[in-house]
Amino acid sequence: MPVRTRWLSEKDDLGQVLLEYGGEVEPGDTIAVSEKVALLLTGGAVSTTEVPVGWEARLMARCVHHRPGALGLSIPVKMQYVLQTLGRPRIYAAAAVAAVTRPLGIRGGFFRVAGDVARYVDGGLPPYEDMVFPPFDPRKAAALCADLDERLGVGVAIVDMNDYGGAVRAVSSRSIPAATLLAALADNPMRQRLTGTPFAIVRPS
Repeated sequence: MPVRTRWLSEKDDLGQVLLEYGGEVEPGDTIAVSEKVALLLTGGAVSTTEVPVGWEARLMARCVHHRPGALGLSIPVKMQYVLQTLGRPRIYAAAAVAAVTRPLGIRGGFFRVAGDVARYVDGGLPPYEDMVFPPFDPRKAAALCADLDERLGVGVAIVDMNDYGGAVRAVSSRSIPAATLLAALADNPMRQRLTGTPFAIVRPS
């Protein structure tokens, strides 16, 4: 059950927002929280002013083959963040692997070498064109889920879903198992960007 909210900002408290909009929650439910919103409301987003885009990032971003509706690392500021975070040697190695494997019809070589930071970094587009959202550190995500679980009395999970799949970053002790959540959210009911549904209540059948 997607949960529609007012437009949230970094000034909001995640726990209070969940209490405000979680009126339909029942014992046994799990609240799935969009990773992007969890980062925004807990100070995990990075301002693009901290990621000045250089020529390497612009050049590499132009070489990215993105899927419809998912621009990925074709956005220069995201490519720059990946370069800064992972370092040139790793990203050059990932690009070299992609250059060799893509003509053979083997996709995903770049991300197999570059890893989750490159695969899941988000942002750089309206309404958050001035922010970059790195993937939530699993340990910090788990701690946040545990804290919210205690405050709300139900399971909490932080998820990053899109129309092509996604990941469950962390779950609390009362949450539905991660694999079950991933299957339940596979059709991306929370949608993207401007839909105003950053949470979903997942209820066991």
